[in-house]
Amino acid sequence: MNGKSVCCLEMTSSGIKLVIGYLQGGTIYVIHALESTRSKLLKGSIEDPSEMTISIKELINSASNTLKERISEVVLGIPSIDLSIEQVNSETNTTDPNSNVTLFDGSNCLHMIEKQKIDPEGLKTVLDVVPYEYTIDGPKSFRRFPTNQNSLTLGMKADVEILPSVVVNSFKKVVNDAGLKIKKIVNTTNAAIKYINSYQKAPSEFLFIDFGARITTIGFSYDSRLCRTNTINFGSDDITERIARDFNLDFQTADYYKETYGLSDDPKFSYSTKENIKLSDIKKSIISSLTPFVDGLSQLILSIDATARNLFIISGGGSDLFGLDSYLSQYFQNRVLRFTPNSYGARNTIFTNCLAMIMYYSTYELKSSPSRPVDLTLTRIIPNVRPNEKKDDGDSKEGKPQTSYSGLPDERL
Repeated sequence: MNGKSVCCLEMTSSGIKLVIGYLQGGTIYVIHALESTRSKLLKGSIEDPSEMTISIKELINSASNTLKERISEVVLGIPSIDLSIEQVNSETNTTDPNSNVTLFDGSNCLHMIEKQKIDPEGLKTVLDVVPYEYTIDGPKSFRRFPTNQNSLTLGMKADVEILPSVVVNSFKKVVNDAGLKIKKIVNTTNAAIKYINSYQKAPSEFLFIDFGARITTIGFSYDSRLCRTNTINFGSDDITERIARDFNLDFQTADYYKETYGLSDDPKFSYSTKENIKLSDIKKSIISSLTPFVDGLSQLILSIDATARNLFIISGGGSDLFGLDSYLSQYFQNRVLRFTPNSYGARNTIFTNCLAMIMYYSTYELKSSPSRPVDLTLTRIIPNVRPNEKKDDGDSKEGKPQTSYSGLPDERL
């Protein structure tokens, strides 16, 4: 793959999604997007690792053959099941001889946080560190990395995303077994919220609902940050199964009626399906099936700020259900917006998370290699001073290797 392109891989309860693209001028350009339904997650877990590895290989080989370019690295998306988020601060001395803030220093702060959160028993893993505020001498604070600001110190406030190690390791293993290197692991809910907030006039407080095939993930966005998540073992396929059970239909027929009619009312003229099922009966069946989803959403709503309850933003393959947004709006008496990606080549809600991962990875400033020696300590280098020149006192400060830089996207509609 070329230097600008990012290959993002997501395993879901409906299959494996892959999107290859790049970010330029705040816009995501898609090179290739495809999905495999051969292997799926079961309640957020990999049921058959060997089959999942084979499926990933097939998907990667298909994309490589189409693009006539070998794909060897991916950004891996992991769902928010059992995710916990902690707020952590760190501070370091700047390492530049002129006391200018560099990505050296940001990388130091980040790795100090990672080291703070290491679980000695190995049961928990730091999935990602998401900075949301930087501070320098003054004190002054910044939402974006304060490159080249003059300061003796750099502080970082960050949300630390933590998952059970067994979950992270199981996802990593099937990808590595497929012969792929993982450039970064990303929590898909956080990436999606950041993606939505990249648009101009995007609200900073809302509930993001990722409606999948078997799992629905709810993320609470506050001040453009992912603050809390909840997952419900319910999705679009559960709706199909309820319709099939209620009307004694096969899955394929029930799925067709779900996708064709959704939450439709009966027309003014007399109409029913060939099985003599009215549209209002299908609607009743769907509404009845939504009970676990509505109950789970209600529980989370009771635990968050009132301002964030007023807006739902829904995406994911299951969000295409006709009338779902209107039903939720009436049930919860609030606004509901449907989010569909606008990138050519992947204008489909099933690819929302992969597109979000492209933006998130491309704008994540503190990139570093997973093999970087975290405990390495460097000393600020003092410039050579001529005999008649005076050295500054106290110029030795700790630091760590500099990382690569990727600029933030322009705001856009």
